[in-house]
Amino acid sequence: MNLPMNPFNLFMLLFFGQLFGNEVKMRVVDEAGAPVAGATTETVFVSYNAEKVHAGLSDSEGRYSAQGQGNHSVMLIVSKPGYYPVNLRDLSKDADHDVEVVLPRIIKPISLFAMRINIAHRRPGEEMTFPVHNQWVGFDLEVADWVAPHGKGKTADFLLRFRNEFKGLEESYSRTMDERIASHKRLLGFTKEEWSMDKFKIHEGKWDGWVEMSFPGEGDGIIEAKSFIGYSPMKLPHLAPEDGYLSAWKRMVNNYDGIVLPNDTGFFLRTRVKRDQQGRIISANYAKFIGRMNARASTGQIEFFYYFNPTPNDRNLEFDPKGNLFPKDKPGANVYDP
Repeated sequence: MNLPMNPFNLFMLLFFGQLFGNEVKMRVVDEAGAPVAGATTETVFVSYNAEKVHAGLSDSEGRYSAQGQGNHSVMLIVSKPGYYPVNLRDLSKDADHDVEVVLPRIIKPISLFAMRINIAHRRPGEEMTFPVHNQWVGFDLEVADWVAPHGKGKTADFLLRFRNEFKGLEESYSRTMDERIASHKRLLGFTKEEWSMDKFKIHEGKWDGWVEMSFPGEGDGIIEAKSFIGYSPMKLPHLAPEDGYLSAWKRMVNNYDGIVLPNDTGFFLRTRVKRDQQGRIISANYAKFIGRMNARASTGQIEFFYYFNPTPNDRNLEFDPKGNLFPKDKPGANVYDP
């Protein structure tokens, strides 16, 4: 029965909420949905000056519950030997929770080429930038570079094409055009670069950009992952799919509307496909992308995070962080998640 929200009833709800706190129910399952019994669970009720931890084990159905109160948030930490531990942060402090927690199994971690091509984490001159615009350029996942003549790559696992369009200068109500140009010249002076209007438009302009992906061989392709576990180090399924790959992919980006697409997705790639005389696939390599491929609309700088299995016909993409096939000192090779 619903009680009317008069001041007394509202007071009682607040009083008992403060007295007993919120209930957090969870069901721990593996990536196939099977219950995980005996998982160590910690329900952390976070306050600004302290944390209250309720710890216990999931039962035979993978269930566990706790009750408490924090004035900041609620956090769940779940682990069990043979599984990848997970950490769910920043659950609401003002509500009860009933959540399914996926604890992926550790099955067969292997050595892979793992690379995080990231604009922000690279030193000047090391950014991955499209060498040409409006032309297809091959990328070699095993080398982490464009294929020759634009880079050191030898085999094009996929082709990328980038184009952009200048949409005008950003508006400024506090500075005149002369002041903006003068400020940009001072900025370039620190690196001893010569000023130009093209550089000014890149720095102060609004840009649309388009990134397209295609593949050099029949049967090569890309497919979006069916599941993505953002709170786990093992975010995608262990194996790449056998089929369903698409031969093209496209994304639009810009630097002015403030819209940021969620990155809670991933993709699998099938590359280097070889066929027999009857057209059947007899050899292929597989890779996975964590998150979306992103590009800076004004410059064509690109970033993405991938794992590549160099063994033909092996769909396993569960990475052993101790076995990165890229040298440790290669920029972007410091990958620790499986």
